Amino acid sequence: GQYFGFIGLTFALSQGLVAKVLLKKFGTSAASRTRLLLVCCLLLGGGRLLVYYASDLWIVYAVYGPIVMALGVVNTIFTADTSRIATPQELGGLFGVIASVESLAGIAGPILGGLLAKVHPEKAPLAAVVALYGIVFTMVYG
Repeated sequence: GQYFGFIGLTFALSQGLVAKVLLKKFGTSAASRTRLLLVCCLLLGGGRLLVYYASDLWIVYAVYGPIVMALGVVNTIFTADTSRIATPQELGGLFGVIASVESLAGIAGPILGGLLAKVHPEKAPLAAVVALYGIVFTMVYG
């Protein structure tokens, strides 16, 4: 209960407060948003590795705070930038498609993780997550 409360509160703060502060600090140009996305990708991938090797619960909380913050910042940037590519009449449909894709990813991720866990219960899913963040980092950087 406390863990998920921590995650939920951290995520809400990241979108409502932290993202705004970071966007002002990094700037609102496309290049500055890209730099911020790259930092978030590094936090998301690197943080997963740190949590995997954590020996105490407090380390998990200390690392998951920045991970969840980074995820909230990424979602804020994606939502803001996505709203710029559609006309006001198309926005509802576009966000509906995005929500559907996010829901499918929420289903496909655990299924894939379960299949990978048959290869190695801990390292295969972790390697896949870190590799995917690496791919996203490369796509954003390139």
